[in-house]
Amino acid sequence: MPSDIGSVAFKVTPIPECRTEGFELLQRPVWILDTVRMRKHYANAAARALWQVAPGEEAEFFARDFTPHSAAIRARLGLTIDRLRAGEVFTERWSFYPKGQPFMVDCLMSPVRLPNGNVGMLVEATIPEIEAAERRGVEALRHTAVMVSLYDDEGRLLFRNPAAARCFPGAEHRFLAGFSDSAEGRALWRRAFDHEPARTDAFLGKTASGDFRMRTAAGERWHGIDIRTTTDPVSGSISVLVNERDITDRIEAHARSDYLATHDAMTGLINRSRFMELLEAAMQEPGSTGALITLDLDNFKEINDTHGHGAGDVVLREIGARLRANARGRDLCARVGGDEFAILLPGMSDPELLLCRAAEIDLRLSKIIVDPLSDGAFTLAASFGIACWPQDGSSPDALQRNADLALYAAKSETGRRIRRFDMALRRTADQRHQCIQDLGLALANDAFEVHFQPIVELSTARLVGFEALLRWQHPVHGMQLPDMFVPAAESVGLMAPIGGVMLGKTCAQIRAWLDQGLDPGRVAVNLSANQFRDPRLAEQLIEMVRAAGLTPAQIEFEVPETVTLGRRGEMVLATLSSLRESGFGIALDDFGTGHASLTHLRRLPVGKIKIDRSFIADMERSADDRAIVHAVVALGRELGMKVLAEGIENEGQRALLVSIGCDLGQGFHHGRPMDGETATHWLRRLAEPRPGGH
Repeated sequence: MPSDIGSVAFKVTPIPECRTEGFELLQRPVWILDTVRMRKHYANAAARALWQVAPGEEAEFFARDFTPHSAAIRARLGLTIDRLRAGEVFTERWSFYPKGQPFMVDCLMSPVRLPNGNVGMLVEATIPEIEAAERRGVEALRHTAVMVSLYDDEGRLLFRNPAAARCFPGAEHRFLAGFSDSAEGRALWRRAFDHEPARTDAFLGKTASGDFRMRTAAGERWHGIDIRTTTDPVSGSISVLVNERDITDRIEAHARSDYLATHDAMTGLINRSRFMELLEAAMQEPGSTGALITLDLDNFKEINDTHGHGAGDVVLREIGARLRANARGRDLCARVGGDEFAILLPGMSDPELLLCRAAEIDLRLSKIIVDPLSDGAFTLAASFGIACWPQDGSSPDALQRNADLALYAAKSETGRRIRRFDMALRRTADQRHQCIQDLGLALANDAFEVHFQPIVELSTARLVGFEALLRWQHPVHGMQLPDMFVPAAESVGLMAPIGGVMLGKTCAQIRAWLDQGLDPGRVAVNLSANQFRDPRLAEQLIEMVRAAGLTPAQIEFEVPETVTLGRRGEMVLATLSSLRESGFGIALDDFGTGHASLTHLRRLPVGKIKIDRSFIADMERSADDRAIVHAVVALGRELGMKVLAEGIENEGQRALLVSIGCDLGQGFHHGRPMDGETATHWLRRLAEPRPGGH
């Protein structure tokens, strides 16, 4: 199409008659266009070579480059023809598209009178010298992966580079044809191309961009599209330059990233962060009610430890699938932790219905899970905590805390695996939280004491040692026994530093007794589960005892049976072995409550078994308890271990234990726990010569 670029006008002259003699011999392309009929009147061989058409095919060229397709082109051609009819002679640079590629020529335009009386456009074409940079630009356009297209103001294709042609095959491609959603394409078009032909300059340089789904030769793909209004170098009219890039990989990567940001990769359920957002939205709905169920798998750790994490992954994926299958309506399921899940039940707050729903979920989850890789079969049990809004919490965090409190209660209460939140749980939790805060202050303020309870040889009542017992002098609640605070301290890891304080005070008291010439025997000190998390525990204990000027033979460490059964069992065993080899005594506390096997007991470097007080309390009335105590005493004797009975409160119990053959005992019958000063006086009285003695 003609353009104003490089246009040069000459003096207006009368329109001469058309004559074509000699044009065929010219090497320069020459042609004549009937400006009324818009048909070719004449074209020489050089012109046909320029257009790359054979004789008689010139009509194809004129239809392609001169047919006024749009209002803008019609307006531009009208101005050009008016100038010719006025007798002007002028030069313009035109672009042609032989074989679909742009080709620019400088055209000298002159008006001539055709035989039919119409004004003709006589064109003499000269091929301009193209600068090297422009030639390189054209070559780059041919080989770039960016799809470049030019459209007229009605969205019809004027030009496209090879990348665009490969992506959108078909000669009649229009701007909207490639959009999967044509409404999106129209909206993009309107943003950058909305003008009246008479005011083209006001719309040059407008831009618009976006990411769109496109129908391409490779199927549906995502394209990043930038469009800009510009001038068609052929017609001079407003046109649209379109740059497209295939961004499918980036879009899919972002989609995957967004999915992973809101979902759990293992189960496909939404994650905790997304769940809390949706819970908050549900709770903020005016007048809304609903319930939150939190659950965790009671024996999942055992599966991981016994069968490996691969089996654990199979279990988690199956649990996720079962929770999805059980969801109804607006229910939402999420994995919020390792083996912890949450279920949102909007609109459900009836207590009985919630308990039934939790039981239904429990039943589905408890069905056997088969691992196809190992052929293992797993049966799971889950514990459930339920909290409802608005009564159990007005915010997502409060509601989750209360549901978790119910869950922890369900796990700790024998025979109950589904628990609804109530305010008693909150009061207990608040008291525990306050207890933990006070324990931290107690450590800082040295508020812990050690009391000592005598241990005697049952057959003679001779003192053989003491057990060191922890006490906490609370500033408000007074003296606190271990049962009142040790579980809370264990839960937050405070028993390790508290245990260190206790051993230090015990060693100091033993040293003081020895310096006074008193013999306390061997003193037993309890070790907590927290302390065994430190692989240097044995080394630290040995150093503390020796720093106090004591020998390992003067200390016995008591460990609960349950500590030796946990996942740190091997580390516990190694620590106890190291302590035993250093000369410390090792006693197994609360025997009979931790379900240790005889094989496990035989492996432990233990020299003493302590029978739990629960078996001693009713042994005079209960034949079963007597049989258990008798069995433990016989077991200790066979394994070469001393046996100590805890909680002896009367002479009848002592006598019965002696008859069974129990070695040692402690309890109120032989002496209550005493602070250091009282125990010192007790030892002095014990050391005083009895009347008639030697």
